[in-house]
Amino acid sequence: MMDRRQFVKIAASLSAAFGLSGLPEPVAAALRRIDPRTVPTLLYLQGQSCSGCSISLLQAQHPAPLALITKYSRLAFHADLSATSGGQARELIERYCRGEAGDYLLALEGAIPEKMPQACKIGDVTLASLLESAARTMTAAVAIGACACDGGIPGAEGNQTGAVGLPEFLAKRQVDKPVVRIRGCSVHPDWVWQTVVNLVEIGMPALTEAGAPQRFFSRTVHETCPRYHDFQQEIFAARLGDSGCLFNLGCLGPLTMADCSSRWWNGGTTWCVNANAPCVGCASPIFAKQKNLPFYRMKKKA
Repeated sequence: MMDRRQFVKIAASLSAAFGLSGLPEPVAAALRRIDPRTVPTLLYLQGQSCSGCSISLLQAQHPAPLALITKYSRLAFHADLSATSGGQARELIERYCRGEAGDYLLALEGAIPEKMPQACKIGDVTLASLLESAARTMTAAVAIGACACDGGIPGAEGNQTGAVGLPEFLAKRQVDKPVVRIRGCSVHPDWVWQTVVNLVEIGMPALTEAGAPQRFFSRTVHETCPRYHDFQQEIFAARLGDSGCLFNLGCLGPLTMADCSSRWWNGGTTWCVNANAPCVGCASPIFAKQKNLPFYRMKKKA
């Protein structure tokens, strides 16, 4: 069995081998100012989700994933990354939730099955029960992804579990703790990790009316879209793959606040509209909510 130091050393080697190391100097300089004694402990729990947000977070580049979870935060637990499991994992989580392991930030990925709590358990303890305990002991919370923020796909109209996002779950229990909402399906790694760094170095970021960091979610996808000129000139795509504005194919860019058009995805390789796919509004509170609002729609001809 290897100890933590050996694990970190091996992980660092793998990180470098896959090109995940190395920071632009301005970013590195900002991160160097962080006092290691103030680095937050993250308790990362997962509800009803596909783990897509976790996968996306591991594609972070500046800083690299290893630095983010060992140097700029202390990851107490993550179901996909932690070596501990079983009863040991459950006891670790419960110690934090009971307030016996020190201060921590709660990170939640996935929705909460409020009407069917037994559908999501850690061991024999329901997620809802753990979150109710954490609500009393956490410093603040970060809802990661559409599911954790507003219910997402698990919370779609007609679902049987009564899935809700963390803010609604806490509001029903009259919990008054800060909750940062980072929507997306899946989230962009920059949105999450830069928010965590902001929480460490500065404090709570400026938030929009929807509870999201203004830095990333202050403008609509529509108004910053490179095809906005096509919209103004009424040059519309008729089929997927066509050039022109994708509004007639159901693009929800006008209803979605996010900086996808300038940030891009997959290491800056592309983003939905660049790939000729309309925005499905995954960073919007209404994402996947309504049966009569499918992801892809054709505007009826007059």
